[in-house]
Amino acid sequence: MDILKVMKNLKKIGVLISCLMMFGLSQAQDIHKSSRKGKSSLGIGLGSPYGGIGARFGTNIFDHFNVFAGVGYHISGVGYNIGILKDFKSNSSTQFYLSAMYGTNAAIKVEGLSEYDEVYTGGTFGLGIKINSRRREGNFWDFGLLLPLRSSSYNNDVKRAKNDSRISEFTEAWPVTLVVGYNFTL
Repeated sequence: MDILKVMKNLKKIGVLISCLMMFGLSQAQDIHKSSRKGKSSLGIGLGSPYGGIGARFGTNIFDHFNVFAGVGYHISGVGYNIGILKDFKSNSSTQFYLSAMYGTNAAIKVEGLSEYDEVYTGGTFGLGIKINSRRREGNFWDFGLLLPLRSSSYNNDVKRAKNDSRISEFTEAWPVTLVVGYNFTL
């Protein structure tokens, strides 16, 4: 996959999301419980904010501004992330958000060659939507796209694995990853 092509597509998606967020800001009046200052949530899900496959705890330090930490299983071991999430006001149950985090954002696992099994850390930026529950105020679904900034040690280990004659198939981590989770208000 050509990285320039991916970046151009991300730019188009970013412009579209920005336009939608501006529309949402101009229409907004209500603050969802999941976005209010002092409200906290505990979520389970898939993706870097949840440590891979795991859990995330977040608390709003201001309206629409959340700090979070996640921990879980990330293919070759324990994954974690700490970060911030900025969501935007909306009259509907759906809110757009932007996020930034640091922690586990890649892993390598090679069957039979444990010297390659490793988790890697770095920065990750994302965007997504929160779909607030109408039945349980404060609960929400989390769907997002993430752009991980992979470390040089990860890139070097990928090159080494691809050039290792003992490895017949090797799949690199995707350049853009997904987030899916459900969060409960505390």
